[in-house]
Amino acid sequence: MSDDAVKRGDFERAIRSMNLTGLHNRDATIQLAAHVMALTEVLGVGDAVAEKLPALLEQIRIADLGGTRVALDIDPVRPTADVPCLENMPICKARCCVLEFALSSEDLDAGVVKWDYGRPYLIRQRASDGKCVHNDAQTGHCTVHDKRPHVCRGYDCRNDKRIWVDYDKRIPRERDDIPELDLEPEVFDAVDRLRRRQEAEHLERVALDTGRHT
Repeated sequence: MSDDAVKRGDFERAIRSMNLTGLHNRDATIQLAAHVMALTEVLGVGDAVAEKLPALLEQIRIADLGGTRVALDIDPVRPTADVPCLENMPICKARCCVLEFALSSEDLDAGVVKWDYGRPYLIRQRASDGKCVHNDAQTGHCTVHDKRPHVCRGYDCRNDKRIWVDYDKRIPRERDDIPELDLEPEVFDAVDRLRRRQEAEHLERVALDTGRHT
């Protein structure tokens, strides 16, 4: 079987995951709708509910950003980083290729980069060493470099403590040390992230609709 072939186990895992999620979401939605309709009718507050719904919905969506939902790259496209990867690779051993990230709708449309069917749309990684499946195990080079995700294009490892102890001195971080790093918690604008998430989901729906009619 070629590396490009879809393994039956992966494919079925993805389908089962999607079906189970769909069933769960449908059941949860029906139950929630029944509760809301019952409360609205009993309390006689239909107009008040309609007035407060938009703001409350935004709050709930913001709270849901950290959940286990389908992952899409929502970060803006960044300029290509000028890191000398080929020069550093004998030292760092392409350590960045073990990092986990989500693909964008544009990456998915291109149909080149592989994603984990059981965890859409995270980059697919090898079970043997945890590296991206597009990383050549012998050379460490990216086999889809010209078509690599824009996350990879804009990634700058020089200040990433998961990669380097000291970039200027070219002292790499050992992989076993990564879980012990005391990394600062991510700080982000929740409203901005929600907006970008909604834009990404809209682009994905458009891409899927376009693909269905081509």
